[in-house]
Amino acid sequence: MPPLSVLFKTVSTDCNLDCSYCYYRQSLEGMRVRRRIDRGMLEVLLPQYMEYVADVGQAGFAWQGGEPTLVGLDFFRWVVDLQEGHARRGTAISNALQTNGVLLDDAWGSFLRHHNFLVGISLDGPAEVHDIARKDRGGHGSFRRVMAGVDVLRRHGVDFNCLCVVGPHNVHRTRELMRFFRSEGFSHIQFMPAMDFQSTEPEKPAAYSIDPEEYGEFLVQLFDEWYQDGKPRISIRTFDSFLQSYLGAPNELCVHGDSCTAALVVEYNGDVYPCDFFVHPSWRLGNILSHSLRSMAESDERARFVGQKHPLPVECQPCEWKAVCRGGCPRNRITLEDGRQTSEYFCRSYKRFFSYADGRLRSLCERVISRLRYLQQSQLIEVKSRSRLGRNDPCPCGSGRKHKVCCGDPVLSQSYVFRQVG
Repeated sequence: MPPLSVLFKTVSTDCNLDCSYCYYRQSLEGMRVRRRIDRGMLEVLLPQYMEYVADVGQAGFAWQGGEPTLVGLDFFRWVVDLQEGHARRGTAISNALQTNGVLLDDAWGSFLRHHNFLVGISLDGPAEVHDIARKDRGGHGSFRRVMAGVDVLRRHGVDFNCLCVVGPHNVHRTRELMRFFRSEGFSHIQFMPAMDFQSTEPEKPAAYSIDPEEYGEFLVQLFDEWYQDGKPRISIRTFDSFLQSYLGAPNELCVHGDSCTAALVVEYNGDVYPCDFFVHPSWRLGNILSHSLRSMAESDERARFVGQKHPLPVECQPCEWKAVCRGGCPRNRITLEDGRQTSEYFCRSYKRFFSYADGRLRSLCERVISRLRYLQQSQLIEVKSRSRLGRNDPCPCGSGRKHKVCCGDPVLSQSYVFRQVG
């Protein structure tokens, strides 16, 4: 049975910021409503979930909102105890927290490090860019407070990455964004186009704050900033996922995967949905208080959702990039009156990107494969001869070059991509 991850809408739409592009704000009621995840519901869900994932031995929890830290640190202390109490022996538990970082302090930092949480920080660039869209309800920018939260994570040695939303405020400032992220030492970044629709309205046509031409040019410039002569030092999740597709590996981003197998989304009251973009009654799989987790995860409704990418739209069929794009996200297609679907909104963006970056992505793939061959052969050499490779020895990857100027090049070994396969 494949692993099953669960994404919790910990406080539903409640948030302490008022970002202009938020795709999950049914209203501006926010703090006045105080939606908080139901502990009784979790006491029902956790035993079922741990039983469901016992065979694969991997339990993945993602905590989002709104702003999930609004639920308070005591809740998370309670939930990790609940997880450990119900986990089968040998089960690896992972927790991820997506936050704006505003409420993080040393107590949070100590807890997150102790329990090995992976933290996602929402950060749109330097102050003059970030504060355009990510304001609080009083209209004040949040950059200074977000960076104070980042400092907390660094002091406590918490693993974290950055989520940068790409909208009108920064889509034409690609190089400025990368200069900022590099200067701050951020090593893992995910860029996501700003949506102009709500996840609670999946029946409405896709709409975004930037057009396909803008996003395509953004990807092209971002790739140039990332590639670094074939030795990228920073992980950009979009490019990591494209590289997976080029290598023929399963793509970790559902947007460019073979099917819609994102984590199950559990709302604060126990309602369950198949995806974060489809939180709507028509896609509700049930409620954990009245339906078993297994029955919802294995239901016909979820199977229908998982398979909705296929068949691909007619425009996708002859496309030379179909094997690496895989049709994008079905949420971004438009259904015509006769029932046919168009290609997704950012189709032209991806065509622009792949036609520009294809040669260098293929070159990276060749070097990754050579790196794997090098590691296998160098280990065999060390086992047989009990000695390490010399700088002037032939490189075991088979290139015919000296070790010191091929896979043994220290600059190459510092590249993010090659560290991942090392």
